[in-house]
Amino acid sequence: MIIGCLRPQDNALAEILSRHPYVTLEPQASSQDRILEFNQDGSWDRTITWSGQDFPIRGLVELIDNNPMVCATSLSLPTPSATLTMIALGPLIRAGIILEAPALHFNFAVEPADIQDNLETFGWNGGATLAIDEQEFGSVLILNAMAKVPNYSDDRVFDELFDEAFGRSFFVHAAPPEADWDTKLVSGTPNAVYNLRITPGEDDSLLTVQVMADKDGKCGAAQVVHAMNVMCGFEESLGLE
Repeated sequence: MIIGCLRPQDNALAEILSRHPYVTLEPQASSQDRILEFNQDGSWDRTITWSGQDFPIRGLVELIDNNPMVCATSLSLPTPSATLTMIALGPLIRAGIILEAPALHFNFAVEPADIQDNLETFGWNGGATLAIDEQEFGSVLILNAMAKVPNYSDDRVFDELFDEAFGRSFFVHAAPPEADWDTKLVSGTPNAVYNLRITPGEDDSLLTVQVMADKDGKCGAAQVVHAMNVMCGFEESLGLE
């Protein structure tokens, strides 16, 4: 099945789509930034945006059930800061083990409203403390998230929570234990990687979750194509390998 896409304004997205085996880029360009419009069977009624629009189906692809995505005409993906936030906190929110507002430290300018909106949509209404220290690491965006969590007799419970959420994911992975925490892990790729570190306390513990991804990868164009693949019933990694 070949689908047609209006040429998006995002150059990185247009480049990925141009080499996708089942996509034809139409000569007409999309009139809107941060949006992908595509058709199946000649009907231009399917839209993906990563601008935080309040569509019925919204959120991080890995944390959404695929069935509603396949049937959806519109999908809203999280902005870069919200994408990293949901990777870092999504498994903890789902388990209900965050004890107070987490602290989020980014290396780039963020969209606070979209972060809060995605957290609330996923079930966390306790807010978050944001800090920004703008530093360039090439095209890589980085989040250090710190959350107070209960003490457990075996800290592997946290690895298991993240593995349950992302263990079968194509594009969100735990950093290899033997690898240095380096931007080379994600630069120029569609992947995000995370790293967990637990600091035990007397009454509770502090879990630090480091996450990074390329701005045109998991934090941008690649995530859009991943979502399109799911919506169209294609192999999730098609055009992104």
